[in-house]
Amino acid sequence: MADIATFRGLRYDPSRIPADEVVCGPYDVIGLAEAVALRDRSPYAAIHLELPEPRIGADPGDRYPAAADLLAAWRAEAVLVRDDDPALYLVEHTFTGPDGWERTRRGFVCLLTLEDFDKRVVLPHEKTHKGPKEDRLKLMRATHANLSQIFMLYGDPGNEVGAALAAAPPPLSPPLEVPDRDGNFCQFWPLTGPTVDRIVELLAGRPVIIADGHHRYETALAYRDERRAAGDHSADRVMVFLSSMNDPGLAIFPTHRLLLGLDLPPSDVVVERLRQHFTVFPEEGSGGGACNLMMNHVATLGGGNKVFGLYFPEEERCVTVELRDMAAMTHLTERGFSPESARLSVTILDELIFRDALGLDPDALEGHISFVKSVDDAVAAIDEGGCSMAAFLNATLMEEVRAVAARGEVMPQKSTYFYPKLLTGLVFHQM
Repeated sequence: MADIATFRGLRYDPSRIPADEVVCGPYDVIGLAEAVALRDRSPYAAIHLELPEPRIGADPGDRYPAAADLLAAWRAEAVLVRDDDPALYLVEHTFTGPDGWERTRRGFVCLLTLEDFDKRVVLPHEKTHKGPKEDRLKLMRATHANLSQIFMLYGDPGNEVGAALAAAPPPLSPPLEVPDRDGNFCQFWPLTGPTVDRIVELLAGRPVIIADGHHRYETALAYRDERRAAGDHSADRVMVFLSSMNDPGLAIFPTHRLLLGLDLPPSDVVVERLRQHFTVFPEEGSGGGACNLMMNHVATLGGGNKVFGLYFPEEERCVTVELRDMAAMTHLTERGFSPESARLSVTILDELIFRDALGLDPDALEGHISFVKSVDDAVAAIDEGGCSMAAFLNATLMEEVRAVAARGEVMPQKSTYFYPKLLTGLVFHQM
C-alpha cells in the first residue's frame, strides 16, 4: 500500500524572501493577467519556475531550461535553502469557501513512492488530456524537481492519523504564515520525530486517491520510467500533499460548464426533450440575476446531484431541471456505466442533457467547452459573447469520488473542484 517518506525540502529563506510575494497557485488555475501580476511581484516568485517564460529573444521551448537555470541560480544565491533534517511539512489552510462557510483543512506534504494505477495503491478519479502532460514532463526533465504538490486523500475513519497529527509537538519556531490568491490563510511548518514514524506506519496500509493533480502524477510516472531506463532511481518518489477524506475541512465545490460556439437546438426543443426524464422549472428574468436565482434552486432542491440549471444566452432563458425518472439510471448502465458512475451529476449532465437533449458527443467537446467555478464567472464569460449555453450543477460528493475510484473508474474532466487550491512555493523537492 501507500509508501510515504520524509524529505529535506528546498525552501525560500524567510529572512530574505517574504512568502506572500513568491507563492502562487498551481499552473492550471493561473490566467494570463494573474501570471503577469505574479511575475511582477518578485524576481524570485515561484511562478517563474511553475509557469516559466523563455529568455528574451529565445525560442518558446527555452522556457524549460530557463526554469532549470533559475532554480540552480536561486540555490547558488541561497535564496532557496535545503532543510538540514528530513521532515513532513504540516499545512493548515483556513478558508472561506464559495458557500460562505469558514473551514480549516489540515494535511501534510511528504514524498510518495510512485505506483502504476494497476497496483491499486494510487487511485485516480478523473480523465486526463495529453497536452498538459507533455508540458509538465518537459519542465520536470529540465529541473529534475517537483515544484508543486499533488493533492491526495487517504481514508481515516477511526481518526488514527488525525489523532497523531493533533498530538504532534508544537513547532520550534513560528510557522510560516501566508495568504493565498483568494485571501485565505495558510500556515506551514516542518514536523520531525516519533509522530512522523507513527504517521508513516499508519498510512502504509492504506491506498490513496488523487484529488487534484492527475496530469502531474501521470507525468511523474512517465519521468520515473525514463530515469529508470537510464539506471537512475532518483525519480521513484513524488512530492504530494496528503489530507484525510474524513477531515471536516475537506471541501468539494462544483465546476460549471459553458458550451462555446455551438449551433444548438432552440431551447423549446431542448426543454421538450428533457421532459422525458426531468421536471422542468422555468426561472424568471434573464442574465446574472436569473442565473443566481436558478443556482439557488439547484442547490436547495431535494434532488441534490440530480438537479441542473440551464441558461440559453441568445434567448435569455433560464430553466432548472430535476431528474425524476429513475429508470434513466438503467439507460445509463445499459450504455456501460456502473451504478456508481451513473448516479454522478457529471454523468447525468453529459449523457442525458448534452448527448440526449442537445445532440452533442461529450467526448468531442474539447475546444467548445469552458469550465468555471462560480455563477459570477459564468455570467462574466457569457457577457463577453460566444456562449451557446451554460450548465450549472451541484458538487460531486466525497463518497461518490471514493466509490468510483475504488471501482477503478474515472469521471469526466473537472468533475471535482477541491477548494482551496494548494500553494506552490511553500516547499520544493529537488530529486
